[in-house]
Amino acid sequence: MPPGTRRGERGGVTIVVTLMLLVLLTIAAVGMSRNAFREVVASGTARQGAMAMNVADSGVEWSIFWMDYSNSSSASGAASSLVAMKTALLADATLSGVAYDIMSGSTSSPTKYTPGSNVAVTLPSLTTTSGLAQTQTFSIGLTRMGKLPVSDTSQGSSSGYSPATGSEAKQAPDLWAIRSDSQVKAGPVTFTHGKEVWISTPVQ
Repeated sequence: MPPGTRRGERGGVTIVVTLMLLVLLTIAAVGMSRNAFREVVASGTARQGAMAMNVADSGVEWSIFWMDYSNSSSASGAASSLVAMKTALLADATLSGVAYDIMSGSTSSPTKYTPGSNVAVTLPSLTTTSGLAQTQTFSIGLTRMGKLPVSDTSQGSSSGYSPATGSEAKQAPDLWAIRSDSQVKAGPVTFTHGKEVWISTPVQ
């Protein structure tokens, strides 16, 4: 074997091992970068989802505020539509038990509620970290559930009171179901969330 041949073989093996290590490190780096990208996407999705939930909560709080009799007189825009729908449902007991869209445009013949069909309120738009315009809206469905069941009380006016048995208690609070559906749009993606609460209001 000529001198230097063994050293040449050792040098060739070293080069091959080094190249293999470089390939393995490159594969590991690519895999880590993909995982990091997935984490960024997942965190962004979680953020938009949480925002959709918060917007739906805002719709519920907005509705409760304007359902209050002390605030109804100063209602305008979508809030006045909510107050008008509430008044119409109180006036016609046959409409009870069905959710109606407060933005249906007609209180004499209201439209049944479909989540997200008619936007009630558009919140201020935002810009995502990637520069996309983000819009936030919610729609509201209102259902009159009738009177709260009241027992062991009496009803009437001035001196005439009778036990609350048999017929409906006219002095009982009204029970309502409020459905709020949010839509948060960021570019081509839309995040939605729905929330429903039941509240009672004093007799009007």
